[in-house]
Amino acid sequence: SFIKTIFDSHDTTLEQILNRVVQRVGEILNVDRCFIGVRDPLKERCLVAFVWGRPNFKSNEFSQANWVEEESFVDDDPLYKVALACQSSIYIEDVETTSPEILNRDFESRFCGHRAFIHGHIVQDGVLWGTLEPCVFDHPRQWTEDEHIFIETLLPLLANYVKEYVTKLQIGES
Repeated sequence: SFIKTIFDSHDTTLEQILNRVVQRVGEILNVDRCFIGVRDPLKERCLVAFVWGRPNFKSNEFSQANWVEEESFVDDDPLYKVALACQSSIYIEDVETTSPEILNRDFESRFCGHRAFIHGHIVQDGVLWGTLEPCVFDHPRQWTEDEHIFIETLLPLLANYVKEYVTKLQIGES
């Protein structure tokens, strides 16, 4: 399948594979930015580890250098609560018109700045290992049925790679 070509490349390290994933997803969906936030479920923290943005795009310095404790933001981020509960991914067509029960507009504009995005949940065995977040900035975006299928097919394939990456980081710290 087409998705397998994202993984079946000459990339050899986890970092190369996951960087290629955000780049290819960004290009395929024709978005402004795409990132993978990885999650350490043992220490309840997350890290924006892999970011792709269009060339010369304002968001290219979005990645975090340090882990962020979930308790520092989870109460302000209803989307992350849904992800932690391993519920279905969420497709936001317009931050400006989405219900406050679904997302915190102020939080999204302060930390992400996007207008439309996918909050893709990378889950394995009932544990959240990360999020895949392709987004656009200056206008709303309707996500097509094909795009939903693409993301929902990709997310479970990402889980092993992200889990392995997080485990590698945990081992590196011990």
